[in-house]
Amino acid sequence: MGAGVMAQTNIYTLVRSESELSVGDKILVVGYDDNGTAFAMSNQKTNNRNAVEIESNGGDITTVVAMDPASTTEPYELTLGGVSGAWTFFDALNNGYLYAAGGGNYLKTQTNNDEKGEWNMTFSDDNGIVMESNGNVEQNLMRYNVTSTLFGCYKPSSSVVNLVYIFKSGGSPTIDPEPSNYPTNFIAEVENNTVNIEWEASVGSQLPRGYLVVGSTGTIDVPVDGVPVINDTDASDGTVAYNVLSGTEVEFHGLPANSTFTFAIFPFTNNLANIDYKTDGSYPTATATIGDIYSVLYADFATGLAPFTAFNVEGEQVWTTSTYGGIPFAKMSGYSSGAAYDNEDWLITPNLFANGTYQTLTVSFMNAYSYEGNPLKVYMSTTYDGVSDPNEFDWNDVTARFSWSGGDYEWETTEEEFTNFGGATKLYFAFVYTSTTAAASTWEVAAVQILGTGYNTVSENDAKSFSIYPNPASSQISVKAERETEIQIMDMTGRIVLNVNAVEGINRINVSELESGVYFVRMNGSAVKFVKE
Repeated sequence: MGAGVMAQTNIYTLVRSESELSVGDKILVVGYDDNGTAFAMSNQKTNNRNAVEIESNGGDITTVVAMDPASTTEPYELTLGGVSGAWTFFDALNNGYLYAAGGGNYLKTQTNNDEKGEWNMTFSDDNGIVMESNGNVEQNLMRYNVTSTLFGCYKPSSSVVNLVYIFKSGGSPTIDPEPSNYPTNFIAEVENNTVNIEWEASVGSQLPRGYLVVGSTGTIDVPVDGVPVINDTDASDGTVAYNVLSGTEVEFHGLPANSTFTFAIFPFTNNLANIDYKTDGSYPTATATIGDIYSVLYADFATGLAPFTAFNVEGEQVWTTSTYGGIPFAKMSGYSSGAAYDNEDWLITPNLFANGTYQTLTVSFMNAYSYEGNPLKVYMSTTYDGVSDPNEFDWNDVTARFSWSGGDYEWETTEEEFTNFGGATKLYFAFVYTSTTAAASTWEVAAVQILGTGYNTVSENDAKSFSIYPNPASSQISVKAERETEIQIMDMTGRIVLNVNAVEGINRINVSELESGVYFVRMNGSAVKFVKE
């Protein structure tokens, strides 16, 4: 905040219909993530608007708004103009109007307004707004991008679907009662170790703001009013939960083999301390049984490359992660600053047989590419040690067993089954990218899933599971190893930041020099997440 600029704290209340809006209203544009956390539109980025987390207590927001055009941490207050069907949003700090620029998922600011900066609003049942630009551009819908934490404009067919909400300065917040009715036709369908849950939306005088779907191999934990349930998609402990704010379906991946889950759904209104679940009477339930199929690996790259490890053999360019159209992916390109470079970069799984072997593995992923250059390769090894230069070990080229993108960043989904591992106790897959100074393509990989059948556990003496304590930690963690081995610590991008030669027994590892954040500790092919404070 610049010198002499005073902070301004205002109360903003949720707008529930277009009739509540008037020219001159001071407003915030807000989006919600899948946990119900609120994010307000903030500063103008190059092509989109930044989003900052704020506290939304149901129907009202109390916050300090930005008073300095250099602010990147505070909500930006906008001024409403125009008329119904052609509303405008003026950003005084940037001296311009929000508009759908087109040519990409762009939401920008322009000084002289036109139809691209005139917006039609259609309010949904949960007060979210279908915000449509009147300009003749494909990307004409203003939405909140959960994955990238920003506001942009998207095609109607985009997978970015989270609507925007408007809160206006002043007024009294409305706290809704609990929803009138449960949803109907609540069903659970199983595909391998994934369960897809669907339902028909609740009806009645009080509609829900969203739905909480919970699953358990035991007893269902019924939610309590005023205590929001956070998303939990790790099914290893026999429980899952997810908040659905838009739509009537949700998927849970990686459910344990040979397990039966009972799922239940609870509609709710408001959020945070005012959240009000419908729990009376008989709530809808559905049952799903997972067969003898195991989730060996699943990587969506939403928060980094892990559990993959990136190994750079040649070149300065490396594997990274990105998101486009709501799809997170791993990305590699040997092209930088207008030139192509020599590169060899591997993206390698952990040891898939670390905790036991499988008779069959089914490998699936999405891939896309653009620009001329070498094709992406897929290799498989039963000799790699998980740490060293992969070129020092034997790898089989299995690239031809998969189908591949035709270019122009068109996604191709491919799947292949592997058997007959010859009694191997180690197994790695790797994506291998190469480029030259003559040509460097860009490759993207998404939604990597490896499923296993015919599981054979390792002996107790060779078990690889481990725990970390304390977790979170600020200076030191302790890891117990069953034998001499190597411990790696990776950041969220999959980059190895620390190697430790472990001894049998307790190993105390100094992490004081690591930056605060989330890391993965990997040992014998297994990875455990820990938080550095």
